[in-house]
Amino acid sequence: MSRFVFIVAAIVVVIGIGVTVWIAPNPTDAPSPAAPAAVAPQQFDTTSGQEMRPRWGTREEQGNDAAGD
Repeated sequence: MSRFVFIVAAIVVVIGIGVTVWIAPNPTDAPSPAAPAAVAPQQFDTTSGQEMRPRWGTREEQGNDAAGD
């Protein structure tokens, strides 16, 4: 009896794998994804404002100070 159950289970597994392979979508048939939309470059006003300075203290990197200081 156990041999019969094993054979039936194996047949069910083989049929299940076959159906899965048959129904699974084929990647070559899938439509290609749309191209991302072109994003315009951002424009920032840099004509005036605060002077950029490094975050570290003046003791560590004194050579990176601004020219006017």
